[in-house]
Amino acid sequence: MSQSKYYLNNPQSPNLHSLRDALHRAFKQEEFIVEIPTEDDVIEIPERNDKAKLKKIVISDLNYSDDKSTVIKIWKIDLEKELLGIATSAKKTECAILVLQRYEGSDRLNVFLIELKSSLNNKTLTEIEEKFSSTMTRLYMLLVLNNHLNPNQGYDKKAIYIDFKGILFYKNSKFDNSIDCQLLSILQKSKKVGVLTCKTILRGEDKIKIKCFEIPTSDNSFTIKLQDLIG
Repeated sequence: MSQSKYYLNNPQSPNLHSLRDALHRAFKQEEFIVEIPTEDDVIEIPERNDKAKLKKIVISDLNYSDDKSTVIKIWKIDLEKELLGIATSAKKTECAILVLQRYEGSDRLNVFLIELKSSLNNKTLTEIEEKFSSTMTRLYMLLVLNNHLNPNQGYDKKAIYIDFKGILFYKNSKFDNSIDCQLLSILQKSKKVGVLTCKTILRGEDKIKIKCFEIPTSDNSFTIKLQDLIG
């Protein structure tokens, strides 16, 4: 067997040729996974389709805290970026925003799957459900690469809970009741909030919380506070 360039782990020298660290650096260099400083003003999520009427979502007020928790880390994953050997043909949301909140004695990793749609109809509703399902599976795989046992960050002393949330921003909608669609039922609620049951690699009936935001037809961009996604 040829000698590998990297170690999976090396107890004598934990930081020597770490495959996980090398992969993290490569993802950062390719701007696939990027840490967003909480001191930054905003996160911008552009729509790459030139014909789309909803051009951009902006997430503001990143340095959020309340009487129970504080946001300590934020990452953005560009799921539509083409990476050799990493990109898949499966449907996926525009991006994922990972927000690590610190509570007393534990941490919570909020995984926001962000989807932008100029218009909704029966067909797109089904496609969006598939996007949330397949993107959850992809994030499960990416999360195991996370440096979640890093003693320098104190993660090895914390319980880290994962909370998936699907966030849908849209402008126009035209659908009817001819389809059996969970997302349609959520959109028909007054607050447009609910739970989607979907199939992932881990469970036949996995759960993801859904929040839908209707953008005024006159606007081609929309700004929302991080607090409104977390809450």
